[in-house]
Amino acid sequence: MDNQREELLEWTNSIIENLDCNEIINIVPLREQASLRNYFRLETDQDTKIAVFSDPKTDINRVFENLSLGLLNRGVNVPKIEAFDHERGFMIMEDFGDKVLQLEMNPEDEQKFYKSAINQLQLMQGISPFEGLRKLSREILNDQMKLFEEWFLIGLLNFEYSSEQKRIIFDAYTFIAEECANQPQVLCHFDFEFRNLMLLEGNKLGILDFQDLCIGAYSLDLVSILKDLENPLKEEDLDKYLEYFLKDHNHLDKDYLYQDNLRRDLDFSGFQRQLRILGTLSRLHLRDKKSFRLLDLDQTLKFLTEDLIKYRELLNFQEFLTEQVEPRLQKVLEGFK
Repeated sequence: MDNQREELLEWTNSIIENLDCNEIINIVPLREQASLRNYFRLETDQDTKIAVFSDPKTDINRVFENLSLGLLNRGVNVPKIEAFDHERGFMIMEDFGDKVLQLEMNPEDEQKFYKSAINQLQLMQGISPFEGLRKLSREILNDQMKLFEEWFLIGLLNFEYSSEQKRIIFDAYTFIAEECANQPQVLCHFDFEFRNLMLLEGNKLGILDFQDLCIGAYSLDLVSILKDLENPLKEEDLDKYLEYFLKDHNHLDKDYLYQDNLRRDLDFSGFQRQLRILGTLSRLHLRDKKSFRLLDLDQTLKFLTEDLIKYRELLNFQEFLTEQVEPRLQKVLEGFK
């Protein structure tokens, strides 16, 4: 981290004439994130900026820069990229501050924040997808869910399952992927969580971490905020925000979208997302040595099991999770509490 900091500082000083400032006063690391990139705040004599380092062997920064420009040109409030050196993995972008919506959430402002987030989501869903964006096909959806087995079941829980349990898991993947692929497909942020939404001046929202932008099920981003790990909603509140979403959905087929369809679609996008999260957070801990979100596994599994029980085709999977997986997860997490 210290080497990255020094290299970023040296590079930033070498291009300072392009940054609307005269001097870099300080550079400090930002909070740890579930990302392969490292973030720093640059304090200048004029303002602050965010400096980013990612492995130059990847195209992460290059993709991020292109998507930022595309979204800004379409009226979405994302950080502007001010400078980059993709060969070295460096990037400088606009600073949206420290008011992460997840941390700003409180009973007084909760409704306003949820509705603002839904408004931003609908703005994005109304945009025609860019050329070159991947579409979340059945195969991709399936592959993402397989992270649940590789990193969560086998990697974290050291679970050895039978051929029958393997079949139950495979059948669940197939059914969930089919349901998600059959939903209306729109521009999808793919990580539309409150931790990636920033509260800006004038109560406007800024959107971060859009590097996985794709074409996917319309309910995938919606479930990311309505099934937020740190702000579980009561059923009556969930219904209230679904009704708010339904009031303005000009980007979707009006003959298709009504409360029952929306609730079912939300559940299945939630299943796909939760299985993927169980795998990715386990991988973050085991491979990347970032364990700060490990305790989120508990609520993720709870979201999954409490909704699976509503669907006859997934009851065997639900029983497997509650009877076999959940007790083992609790034992593993005891060592991290």
